[in-house]
Amino acid sequence: MAQISASQPKPITRARINVLLLCSTLLAVLVLQQLIQIQVRRELRGRRLDELAQRELTRHEVLQPRRGTIYDRDGVALAMNVNRPSLYVDSSKVREPAKLALLLAPLIGRDAGELQPILMDKTREWTRLARWVSDDAARQIEQLQQDKELGAGLWLIPEAQRVYPRGEFAARVVGAANYEGVGIAGVEAFYDSEIRGVTGTLRAERSGSLDQQPIWIAPQQIIEPQDGIDLKLTIDSTVQKIVEDELRASVEYQQAEGGTIIVMDPATGEILGMAAWPPFDPNRYTQYPPEVVNRNNALTDVYEPGSTFKVLLTAIGLQVGAFTTETRVNDTGVVHRYGWDIGNWNRVGNGAITPGEMLYHSSNVGALLFGEMIGRERFYDYVKLLGYGQPTGIDLGGEGTGIVRWPEELGDQWSDLYLDQNSFGQGIAVTPIQHITAIAAVANGGTLMWPHVVREKCQGEQCTPVQPRVIRRVFDQAVTDAVRQMLVRNSENYGAFFWYTNGNAYFDQPLVPGYRVAAKTGTSQISLGAAGYDNNAVIGSVVGFAPAEQPRIAVLVKIDRPKKAAYGIEAAIPVYQHIVSKLMTHFRIPPDPHYVAEGQTIGGP
Repeated sequence: MAQISASQPKPITRARINVLLLCSTLLAVLVLQQLIQIQVRRELRGRRLDELAQRELTRHEVLQPRRGTIYDRDGVALAMNVNRPSLYVDSSKVREPAKLALLLAPLIGRDAGELQPILMDKTREWTRLARWVSDDAARQIEQLQQDKELGAGLWLIPEAQRVYPRGEFAARVVGAANYEGVGIAGVEAFYDSEIRGVTGTLRAERSGSLDQQPIWIAPQQIIEPQDGIDLKLTIDSTVQKIVEDELRASVEYQQAEGGTIIVMDPATGEILGMAAWPPFDPNRYTQYPPEVVNRNNALTDVYEPGSTFKVLLTAIGLQVGAFTTETRVNDTGVVHRYGWDIGNWNRVGNGAITPGEMLYHSSNVGALLFGEMIGRERFYDYVKLLGYGQPTGIDLGGEGTGIVRWPEELGDQWSDLYLDQNSFGQGIAVTPIQHITAIAAVANGGTLMWPHVVREKCQGEQCTPVQPRVIRRVFDQAVTDAVRQMLVRNSENYGAFFWYTNGNAYFDQPLVPGYRVAAKTGTSQISLGAAGYDNNAVIGSVVGFAPAEQPRIAVLVKIDRPKKAAYGIEAAIPVYQHIVSKLMTHFRIPPDPHYVAEGQTIGGP
């Protein structure tokens, strides 16, 4: 039998083989893991480098929309955009900052010492030095750009500037937009979100050249901007020009502190003209105090309407049946109520008078007695129905609410003295827009209309009209017809005054020759709050409409603290007469040749 040699190798056991296989597998897994990690790191680093590169080459550009144009009712632009050059600089490219600062300073209205640090700061890649430089300055800067040494880094970039081609004209309605293109007053502010439009964006790769222009063959993502809507206002520029000229002339002649005129179409509530003093130019809005720019006197100023409120007192009384056109009260000139003596302007009585005679004589005592016949509840119900003590909702910002002492709010502190005072327009404060809106309800047959200043909204060629809106019916037609006749006779009383001041007769005669018009004046005391009333100043006003039948216009004139006039008839009636006379011609309303007194001429004075 053969014998096994002692040097012959021993066979490998299965256990050792399994251990070797396990080690080989673990080693392979570790190698594979390392390879994967290396590859992942490479990919992540590549992506990061790619992102960094994309950040350098890709720009997200904001695409600005066009701010809408504002027109008058006939399509004449009152607010528009004009592209003007603004001066920008890439300071990293500027080679001679000191010299360039000296050259640019007088062109853009800045100090050279202020400009030089900006031009020397190499970390500034894009700085606006001046917005909307003048045409002459732009031409000189363009010449500088031709010099490779001095002009390096200068850029003239067109930017939209909001301009108001007619300056102060209708500024209280149009308002203003600030230098960032945001509306801050008037229509510009109220409709800002619609006029401003919606910005878009452009994502595109840009070249590495100095101008950084988009590479148009590279993939892009564009969200188009949506231009703002255009607005066509209710403002009639002829009406607006007339009321602005008349207000300026009156304020200057009367040496008044301010004033307001509103002309409304009583059938629709459209504002045809609105002027307030003092004016401002929205092109230079930064040169005025904020309260001048942001405040529209026609919407914000509150005042006691005085005798002009007697028009509404009469309509309320007739509507609720408290009295008729033939009812009489005894005007003794002075009455005693709740510890106070209340009297007429001259403390003289007019005897037994009807509502029409109360208006004609502007009797405070008569108004008080008729107000007491109406009673607290019915009177204030109609004051609320007429919109006092609340905003009208006109499409202009900053509207006030006026001041009314409501019985239900005062409770035990209420006194019927308030009713007596309110009956002749004292102790109640209104805004001009509230008051003319209520008067327009008498003019149009009893319907309270929503006052508004925008007539159409246009997106491109597609225009949507703003429809007139009825707020509520307040008076019956028969009531307003009766009040209309009273106000015509009233205006003839003022006609005697107006034409006498021009050297004519004392007797009643047409206020506007050839036209039957309605009018009621007021002389308002100015409240000083707890200190009572200012005994040294008044507000002279008039409200009315014309022609009396089928009125085309309702008009409010308010002159604040006139120094030459003691009463509303002196301060306001001449303004009212001039405006109505001119507007009857403007609207081509034929005159009645027989409705002219001796010495009068149609279209005069």
